[in-house]
Amino acid sequence: MIRFLSALILLFFSLSTIAQTRKGAAEPSKEYMTHLNAAKRHGVTLVKDKAHLNKLAKKGTLVSIKQRGYGYRVDRLTHSHAYLVPKGRTVLKNIANDFVKKAGQSFFVVTSLTRTNADQARLRRVNSNASSNDSSHSYGAAFDISYVRFNHKLGTNTKLEKHLETVLKQYQNSGKIYFVKERHSRCFHIIVR
Repeated sequence: MIRFLSALILLFFSLSTIAQTRKGAAEPSKEYMTHLNAAKRHGVTLVKDKAHLNKLAKKGTLVSIKQRGYGYRVDRLTHSHAYLVPKGRTVLKNIANDFVKKAGQSFFVVTSLTRTNADQARLRRVNSNASSNDSSHSYGAAFDISYVRFNHKLGTNTKLEKHLETVLKQYQNSGKIYFVKERHSRCFHIIVR
């Protein structure tokens, strides 16, 4: 009888784990939670939809990011919107300025900014790297920079990639950002602290 109950309990936990995995409810890593908590500290609630995004922008909680700036360009956005928390805009501009100081008259491409819940769900369908949990992008405090697109050219540019990564490491070491080099998306995912 005890064996039967043990087998039944084991079967229940196995099925429960499989069901959670299928739903994408994987346990977030410690690093992921550190990044997410940093994004949440800017006081923006999870951006639910476009109407909520517009409301936050109208209040000045999120600010618009220009398509072209000194040292950066914003890509045509399909799964995000060109908004960040005010500190995020400042950090993006400063990273771009420091990148130009290191790399000369070059620019990098920003490929993603603030996402609504709906944007994140749509992205998950086409990008297996997109989190099934809350994303730091959905709090207006994260942006992605491609490390294979500089100066309107798609392709590896080791020199410019290293210049950009050096700048990002300086910002991380000074406590201004966290960043992750995403191999699948070929971008640096930056979270403003």
